Amino acid sequence: MPKRTAISALFLDFDGTISPVDVSREKAQPTPMARKLLQEIAETIPVAVITTKDMHFIKERVPFVSAWAAIGGVEVTIGDRTLTLPHAIKFSPIVESVLRLIEAEMRKIGKGICIERKALSDGRVVAFCADWRQAKDWNSVGRRIYAILKPFRERDLVIRTYDGCPYLDVYPEGVSKGRAFLILKEGLKVDGSIMYLGDSELDNPAFELAEISIGVIHDETSPELDSQFFVLFDDVEGLFHELLENQLVFNLESRWIVRNERRTK
Repeated sequence: MPKRTAISALFLDFDGTISPVDVSREKAQPTPMARKLLQEIAETIPVAVITTKDMHFIKERVPFVSAWAAIGGVEVTIGDRTLTLPHAIKFSPIVESVLRLIEAEMRKIGKGICIERKALSDGRVVAFCADWRQAKDWNSVGRRIYAILKPFRERDLVIRTYDGCPYLDVYPEGVSKGRAFLILKEGLKVDGSIMYLGDSELDNPAFELAEISIGVIHDETSPELDSQFFVLFDDVEGLFHELLENQLVFNLESRWIVRNERRTK
């Protein structure tokens, strides 16, 4: 890679990348400075967000970007055009069935479980996150939720768990941030280098496609990131500011980034 590369587009994850992870869903927002810097970048090149949050959530928080890929690419909006993964629509009734069972179990357990529904723009629920970090006994609650989900594992749902973590995600089959990345690249007609920032192993397919991939490091960052470079969450604003100062040219020797020697040898 050359030491200096002009950026033609900036694609971003949301949670843990431009919004803190240690806040509630309602308070999840880019910092005021990150918002200001991203708005300035978006005046010159396409900026897009690829997130596991749904479209209603993400559009409200970053209305100034060029495009949004919600629920990991299940629903993508570019301008006035929206694309939806057909498979997700087909299996929405199954997702709703799983939700009803888990919500019934929640009423038995009591407090401590949070369900985040992820719906299409038309209101159909196609995915959800179950989070029991506030429960008194993580192991007991986890076993009960896994038991509910077991019969559905063979029905074209992706049940994503995270080692040692008291939460899980349920998606329709076919969700991929790599797929979303390619749809955005084509839809925005990007011809040049794309920079992608993310903090989760779910971002790895997008990292593989980006000319410049940067993993964002914080207390909950996945250890399985396969990006070329890393930046601390607290330094993301500095990186954006530097890009603007350099007319959106990425400097390999930037003070804000750390090279992933395994990827950039």
